[in-house]
Order: sequence, then C-alpha cells, then structure tokens
Amino acid sequence: MVMRKYLSLFAILATLLASSCSKSSSGPTSAEGNWKYTTPDGKVSVTFTLVKNTSGSLDISSYTYTKDGVTYLAAGIISGVNLPVIGSIRINANDPKAVYPYYIQFTTGTVSGDFKRIDVVSAEYSYPGLSDIKTLSNISIGRP
Repeated sequence: MVMRKYLSLFAILATLLASSCSKSSSGPTSAEGNWKYTTPDGKVSVTFTLVKNTSGSLDISSYTYTKDGVTYLAAGIISGVNLPVIGSIRINANDPKAVYPYYIQFTTGTVSGDFKRIDVVSAEYSYPGLSDIKTLSNISIGRP
C-alpha cells in the first residue's frame, strides 16, 4: 500500500517534470529570422533573412530569387525601418545566368504583432521580362 502511494507520487512528479521541460511553441518573438513570399501565379518566389544591426534596426541578408523554378543569386535592400513598419524591401536577381535583372519590391509593410507575417500594401515584380511589370496589393510575406 505504501509502495503504491510512492509510485503514484513518483508518476505525478515525473509528469510535472516532463511538462515543465517541454519546448514552447509560441512562435517567433521578433521580426528577425527567415521570410518567404511566392507570387499568386507561382512564377516568382523570394526568401530572405532579417537580422538586427548595431543600431537596433534591421538589415536584410541570405536572399534568394527564384523564377520559374530556377534559383538565382540575389541582392537585397531594406529601407524605412521603424518597426513595426518597413518602408520597402527589394530583392534583385543578381546572377550572370539571369537574362534580365529580375526583381520584386515590397512597399509599406507592417510586421504583425505575432511576428508571423509582414502585411504589405503594394508590391511589383518583373515577369517574364524587365518591361513586363506586374503589380500586387494587400499581400502577406510569411515564415517558411
């Protein structure tokens, strides 16, 4: 009888310990991290990473530009950062194998309170060529 009480107490303590050690799945806690966007037609997608810089603002790094399934080396620039607002993000295909300097530009983005998306007022991208500009409005950039 005493042994049964100890086993029950041990089982309760083990359960409490296991639940206190589990990782939280509360999600991201800042705008820093990886982001991905794919155009509604599925023709263009970009990935990038936002990182905090020494002034406490954000820089952009680790970008890719994919057009029609081909991934190109890319370059990116971010400007007008005053969180939660981001003035603009631009990703350019910067690769010798790219026929044109393809790009996508997001204008007036707001990082959501849960840090899971950047809601963008407008965007434009070149597809299929530089003279063919497509526009988008009210889109969201998400976490991959």
